[in-house]
Amino acid sequence: MTAAKDQRYARLAEIQRMDVETEYSRIWWLGIGYEYPWDFSVAGALAFANSVAPPHMAALLVRTGEITENTRRRMEHFGLIAMQMVRHGFKHPAGKAAVRQMNRIHKNAVKHISNDREQWSISNEEYLFVLATSMLIPVRWVDRYAWRPTTPKERVAAYLHAKEQGELMGLRDIPGSYEEMARFHDAYVQANFRYSAEAAKLWEALEPTVVEPMVGGLPERLRPLGRRAAKAAMPVVLTPHMREAFGVAGPSWLRRFLVDSAIGLRSAYVRRQPPRTEAAYPDPLPSPSYPDADYRIEDLGPAHTTGASAQAAD
Repeated sequence: MTAAKDQRYARLAEIQRMDVETEYSRIWWLGIGYEYPWDFSVAGALAFANSVAPPHMAALLVRTGEITENTRRRMEHFGLIAMQMVRHGFKHPAGKAAVRQMNRIHKNAVKHISNDREQWSISNEEYLFVLATSMLIPVRWVDRYAWRPTTPKERVAAYLHAKEQGELMGLRDIPGSYEEMARFHDAYVQANFRYSAEAAKLWEALEPTVVEPMVGGLPERLRPLGRRAAKAAMPVVLTPHMREAFGVAGPSWLRRFLVDSAIGLRSAYVRRQPPRTEAAYPDPLPSPSYPDADYRIEDLGPAHTTGASAQAAD
């Protein structure tokens, strides 16, 4: 029993031996790709939903139409770009290219919907909130639901990875630690989250993108039933502030108990399995639009943000 436990926690022991000041992106990737891939896939989708919930951000994104009208493409391309950042880190050319493309998408999306009568923008504070969300929502999910919680070193690694991304994005006043980033995020949520019709419309489009990762490990014949169960779980896995923003009713105590118990049983099963020897995600990562993974980073994103013409306009 002790030998099996030692084997299960071998990667954690590896992480504990690593230098977080220089290997933070590698530590973050080991969590995503090896230790908790299912949890990160679900929590990553929830983090994206959380990032679009504030009324101003929701109104901007409904105006672009990319999430409500091109949901599958938008989320697929977002996932491919994000995977380059988490797999390779920001010292690697692929990670740097992914940040450049993410910046280009944001910049050109705002430009695309602005005109002489109406100017749209994304503030530094809003960018910081999105950055904090991409780190905090997955960590909190893991700490609540996964087969083991994150360690202090893993949380520092998550922060340092996010901080470097923010610096490459040109953000100002990045909070100085994981704890400060969490306080900033929670204060922003408290001050800005409220119901809006635009946020509700975005959630209607995004809900399937949270449901699908939840059933990803099921046999195909069980997925229709799994999707119904995952959809019923949404009021539990959404935070109270997200439910308010999206207009989703809170769960009953029984539903919360059943969902928490089901995920807890899954985590107990995973805890008793040997650790992964290969990453959950191949490199490069294929997708429905690119089954052979033959994409270029600069070609990912909305049509008006990709290709040579969009890059020339930067």
